[in-house]
Amino acid sequence: MTKFYYACDPVPGNWGDTFALCNAAEVDLARLDNAPKIATLNRWRVDSPKGFGFVLHAPPVIGEALVDGYERDNAELSVALRDAWTLASEQAHALAAKALLFSTPLEFRPGSTSRALIAALGDTLAANAGRPVIWQAEGIWDVEATSAFAREHNLTLAFDPYLALRDEIDLGRGDGAFILNERAGMRREFDRYDLEELLGEMRSFNRVFLLLRGRFQRKHAELLREILG
Repeated sequence: MTKFYYACDPVPGNWGDTFALCNAAEVDLARLDNAPKIATLNRWRVDSPKGFGFVLHAPPVIGEALVDGYERDNAELSVALRDAWTLASEQAHALAAKALLFSTPLEFRPGSTSRALIAALGDTLAANAGRPVIWQAEGIWDVEATSAFAREHNLTLAFDPYLALRDEIDLGRGDGAFILNERAGMRREFDRYDLEELLGEMRSFNRVFLLLRGRFQRKHAELLREILG
């Protein structure tokens, strides 16, 4: 049976609302004025309900280091990247995070060096992470080819599932990560039918991380809570 995590974008310090609304939360420590210590992350974990899942964002240094390697045509993982990964791993352990997410910006474009960097990260770091590692790639990465490439290297590509289904792209297998923001057309919010249909397409996965973004994430979370129970 597929395990679904639907993750809100929380405000640390007001965890009660998030715990009541979602069964997971995206945690981007770089957005906070003061980075919490390991002891604080441990407390967040202890205070969370049983079965609740944290999806931890890795430091942006990782994406910046990948861009630097790409621009210098150097496919070796830098010391800065490895150090940032070590920090992220310690933080993920403290949170007992269900997944670790790293992002690459628009400047990190498809090419032989960028693919080699991602393969190196996946094969040497993500392979030993002890949890799914989600890659959110901005820019012109082809979803179908990039998703397959990511799976080959112990990574899970995050993408919009509705756009993929529209283009008749296979959503994948194993672990899935999908970004739900707004639907196309006049009606921007997803309704119960939209979400039930989507979940039905994902029943072959082991774990699915639904990353709820944008202005309607609360309504989408409420619908998912009703559907999934």
